[in-house]
Amino acid sequence: MHHPIEGDTISRVMTMTALDVIDEALRQPAIGRRRDLTSRLSRLRGRLADPAIRVVVVGGLKQGKSQLVNALLGTSVCPVHDDVASAAPAVIRHADQSWAAVVRPGQQRLEPVEIERVAEEISGGQVVRAEVGVPRAVLSGGLVIVDTPGVDGLRSEHTSRTLAELAEADAVLAVTDSLTELSPAELQFLRFATTICPNVLGVLTKTDMSPRWRSHLERNRMLIAEAGLAIPLVAVSSVLRERALRTSDQNVNAESGFPALVGYLENTVKAQAGLLARRSASEAILAVTEQVSLGLRAELSTQDPSSLAGLEDAQRAAELLRRQSSRWQNMLMDGMADLMSDVDHDLRERTRIILRHTDQAFDKADPAKTWDQFCDWLADKLTDAVLRNYDWTVERTHWLSQRIAEQFDEESRGTLPDLGLRDPARVLERMGGLLTPDLAPPGIANKVITGLRGSYSGMLMFGLLTSLMGMPLVNFVSVGAGAVMGAKTLKEERDAQLKRRQAVAKTAVQRHVDELVFQVGKHSRDALRQVQRRLREHFTEQAEQLQDALSDSIRRARDLANADLVARNQRNQSIAEEINTLVALRQRAQALAITS
Repeated sequence: MHHPIEGDTISRVMTMTALDVIDEALRQPAIGRRRDLTSRLSRLRGRLADPAIRVVVVGGLKQGKSQLVNALLGTSVCPVHDDVASAAPAVIRHADQSWAAVVRPGQQRLEPVEIERVAEEISGGQVVRAEVGVPRAVLSGGLVIVDTPGVDGLRSEHTSRTLAELAEADAVLAVTDSLTELSPAELQFLRFATTICPNVLGVLTKTDMSPRWRSHLERNRMLIAEAGLAIPLVAVSSVLRERALRTSDQNVNAESGFPALVGYLENTVKAQAGLLARRSASEAILAVTEQVSLGLRAELSTQDPSSLAGLEDAQRAAELLRRQSSRWQNMLMDGMADLMSDVDHDLRERTRIILRHTDQAFDKADPAKTWDQFCDWLADKLTDAVLRNYDWTVERTHWLSQRIAEQFDEESRGTLPDLGLRDPARVLERMGGLLTPDLAPPGIANKVITGLRGSYSGMLMFGLLTSLMGMPLVNFVSVGAGAVMGAKTLKEERDAQLKRRQAVAKTAVQRHVDELVFQVGKHSRDALRQVQRRLREHFTEQAEQLQDALSDSIRRARDLANADLVARNQRNQSIAEEINTLVALRQRAQALAITS
């Protein structure tokens, strides 16, 4: 059903323009002669041709996240109830007819289900994800809404699934209610989200339940600014939105705050996706045309055989560039070795601090009484440590990439590749929670036996002493002494059992932390080695492409030097036309990047 208050969608005209310019570049004979360049443009075209724009909705438990998605789309796909919550992501896209399917654990195929059962399937915890198609105008044009499981700060298995979805997001809606201010954990989550996807919008829900939502909105904006984040905020009421959809009341819809959210999706998210597509196409085409034009201009300058020596000098310079590649390769190897060591040390230092706090806590507390609360605290702290370590790794990796790029001149270095540094969400998900050791206190029977053992020895010892004074073995003195000794033995045994439980708990935590450091460390080293390979391949490709272009120009120039004057003039005219065509193509590519 189409709701009259959902604005028209914005077409992807700018992205199609980028595709048109790429197609025009692929049709150029000068570019077509270079398989490496045509392969690069073809890969880029395939990436831009995918119309999907993923908007991932994240938020804490019971913050109104799923109800926000339902109200935005005018559906009841996501589970909304005080006693249930989403346990798996729901991917909602546009379709002419409503449909739904789920993916169950251990399977890859989509299993069709009735759309009315999607909320039950998601909350039941028996599916990996749900795929839903609904005929909604806001989703047309490729917009895809992903409702993720609610998270509690930075811990739990659901957080890992949410982080995995963030890695593929084009935009993020970070949801929290308007009843309170943003917590430090929520601010940290926002900071981490911006490192993965810079296009983040904060959404304050439940304004209908919070008389002070406006003051909380301003306070949250201040907290975000103080944290050094550039995240806009909007405040909405899902209840008012649902009422507006039922009654088609424009005034109620405006009061709900959803027009600002829909406008953001229409005018910012989709426009941002188009802008990124245009910039990617522009940078790639400018780099390709620069390389091809370099070869053509070099060939044109050598049509006079007397200028062949100058071109050979250029070839020697390109060969020198290749030989000098050992400089940046050594910088890359040394930088990555240092980075791997620093990242590992940073992670170990963060976990050592957590272990020190754990030892201090268990020196005083009984693990049998505080284990559940401690597990939540430990999961929160370890996840926070891993995410901060990843955040720092991303910053250091980009710094190293820029430093290596500075070893090349601006024309040769090209655009830095996507480093593809994977976040550790999958590792955290595989790790699971802390295993509970045997922390059961001694039973009643054990306590009775311990007390009897201590009281018996005390009664026997003092009974023998009093028997020398003519008193019976069992008398009031020996019985009292036995009671005192029994109580003392029982207390000592209770203290010993407490020390044992504390030691067992510390050992269990140490093993869990060691396993986490091992798994996350392995993940970080693998990810950094992948980054190292990508950078090495990128800069090696730049040097080889420049060398190939100049070598090809020299070969053709030598052939033309031996040709007759007519053929040489024809080739000159052909080269000039190709250069003019490439200049026009570069102008179109430059226009892509600056078009708003």
